[in-house]
Amino acid sequence: MVRTSLKRLKHGEVTALRCRFDFPGNVFRIWVFHVDGLMLETGPRRAVKEVERFAQDFPPRSIALSHFHEDHAGNAARLAEKYGAPVYMGDRTAEILAHPPRIPLYRRVVWGPLTPVRGIVTERIETERFRFLAVSTPGHADDHVSWVEEERGWAFTGDLYLGKRLTYGMRNESVSRLAESIRRVLRYPVRTVFCSHAGMIPDGPEALKQKLHFLEWLQDETLRLHREGARSGEIASRLLKKRTGLVWFSNGELSPVHLIHSIIRENRKKEKPAVR
Repeated sequence: MVRTSLKRLKHGEVTALRCRFDFPGNVFRIWVFHVDGLMLETGPRRAVKEVERFAQDFPPRSIALSHFHEDHAGNAARLAEKYGAPVYMGDRTAEILAHPPRIPLYRRVVWGPLTPVRGIVTERIETERFRFLAVSTPGHADDHVSWVEEERGWAFTGDLYLGKRLTYGMRNESVSRLAESIRRVLRYPVRTVFCSHAGMIPDGPEALKQKLHFLEWLQDETLRLHREGARSGEIASRLLKKRTGLVWFSNGELSPVHLIHSIIRENRKKEKPAVR
């Protein structure tokens, strides 16, 4: 049985909807944001009724997505049709959502299916009062972007932040690209981070710096232990929290060891001599 709880919060001009889903042994959260007629992220199909009630109170004149994953884009097509709202995204996201891939079973169970979305590729979104810049922030996904409003110091970071530490990653996650993406966002005058899973972070730069420090530490310690001969599973056990239930639930797609594999794999690429 899945239990659902909802909460609405405000931070200045930004209104947020938090949906929490309690599965046996696992808790999943997703946040949807609205500001000045712009909805940032649309949540998963599992939360379609909750998101539609939110949209009734705060009708979107436009929609922005950070990346193609179904917990962010799951309701985009439905809301776009209902409200006649353009859906803004990066170019790679538009390519993927035009013909969405089949998603793993556990993700369909947790979040629901993913339907095609007609995206509008842009580097800037202008509402009546604000201007949002698309900042490329790959790592969690290749197509990931964050939306930054420089005057207000807002950064809507999708899945870039998530928390000050990671305990697991997806198979194709890139730790080094995550770190570089955080550095890129920190070059902007950010004050508040709006994370699609952790919610509203008032001291955004400090939170992002702590996440960056963790990633740098994880890289250094992983490579040190790898040089000493430790295997990936052992390194994950020593450096990261065990997530046995989550690994089982996701059939191995979510696992601490994926972060370790990413670091070792990318280090090998960096050390590989150039072919002449």
